[in-house]
Amino acid sequence: MKFFNFLLVLFLTILFFSTLYGGIRQEGDEWRVYDEQYSEEIHFEYRDVLIPYTKWGTGDWMPGCSGLIPVSIKLNLEYGAEMGAEMKGRALAKWPEAVKVYWVGTPETGKADMWYGITMEALWKNCFTGKEQELSEWLNFDLSFQDNKVFQPFLLDGNVDNPVSMEDSIDHFDLYEGTLADMVGGGCGLSIPFIGDICSLIHFKFELDGKMFVELFGSRIALDEKQQRSIYSDDQYILVEPPVVGTLLEIPVHYEGRVYQETLLIITITIRIRILELEFPIPIEIPIYNADKIWRFNSQAVSFNFPSIYIDRRMHSFADTVPGDEDYWEFEVSNIGSRDLEAKVVSDDPNFIIVPDVVNLAPGGSTTVTVFFKPYDVGEKKGVIKFYSNDPVEPYTTVALFGYSSETETQWSKVIEGDEQRWELEKQSGGCSITVFGK
Repeated sequence: MKFFNFLLVLFLTILFFSTLYGGIRQEGDEWRVYDEQYSEEIHFEYRDVLIPYTKWGTGDWMPGCSGLIPVSIKLNLEYGAEMGAEMKGRALAKWPEAVKVYWVGTPETGKADMWYGITMEALWKNCFTGKEQELSEWLNFDLSFQDNKVFQPFLLDGNVDNPVSMEDSIDHFDLYEGTLADMVGGGCGLSIPFIGDICSLIHFKFELDGKMFVELFGSRIALDEKQQRSIYSDDQYILVEPPVVGTLLEIPVHYEGRVYQETLLIITITIRIRILELEFPIPIEIPIYNADKIWRFNSQAVSFNFPSIYIDRRMHSFADTVPGDEDYWEFEVSNIGSRDLEAKVVSDDPNFIIVPDVVNLAPGGSTTVTVFFKPYDVGEKKGVIKFYSNDPVEPYTTVALFGYSSETETQWSKVIEGDEQRWELEKQSGGCSITVFGK
């Protein structure tokens, strides 16, 4: 049972100190106090509009079948060319010393889409029978490209699932089919005996193929143009200077993505001569739109709070102290920042002992640090108290200490700035006497 209690106490002790020193690490003779903070979630979006999406028509059946008119018509036309993307995430700042800002995407919030083309429907309905029919087969078509993708934000470069590609195609859409006689509105006036008019022997077919391709890649987060600093890819960061005045850092950023777009239409004219059963397909490629450009997403501002250490006094001289005796001094350490302050306090000289050696302060909080001067031998003593903190502006600061130790006929048991009484012990022949000096 005692062994179990020992293990329990040991575990709780390790847990406590691992929590206490979670951001404090010793690196050689120095210490580092690491900190990190996430910003609020940010939302980037961009719409690349080539032709504004437009919808024209009756919408539903016009007029309705409730009136005296026995026929209703539905006529709708939609066209446009636009695409875009959006993503959400948070900025992550890490320090000490330099503040490095990374970008972490919110999972499954990267979305890209495209819609490009023209669609039309032209129908009429018999109000008595409810039967619907096309006004014309040439007035009902869908020549649109569309696609949607979901991706991980801020990982467009170097991720196995990226870059983000969107594509769609039109396959063998019939534009028109008929004979040459149909096209000219009658015969050619030339005929072959027992076969007929030559224009009726030549058959034409017009087909439309096409593809729309959009690729989004090469992402980067950029600061405003005045600062002229930016990052590329998913494993980089922005290096920013912490605020010298104030403890709130606001970074205006925008997102940029390089985009490649391509739209190609192919009209295939197939000529068939019936009597010979010969076909001659003639493809004609028509490049509609090719572009390689930068999408600049909307600007956002990410902000971070920082701690700020303040020490009221940066130097102290102790009274003359006999080896083995001690004197002490207290001073205030405050956090005048807007984030919790964590600090490791180290003395570089064993003659000066500090309590406590770790400081944790909420914004606006303060605490007292006590320094004991306990010399081991005589002589002049100089020491430095080193504060390693998560203050990004002043991650390392010091307090200078001075003391003197001597073995004389005078012992100073406690002297603090002359505010307390002093006792001087004098040796005389045959005994000792004590002289008391006032305050």
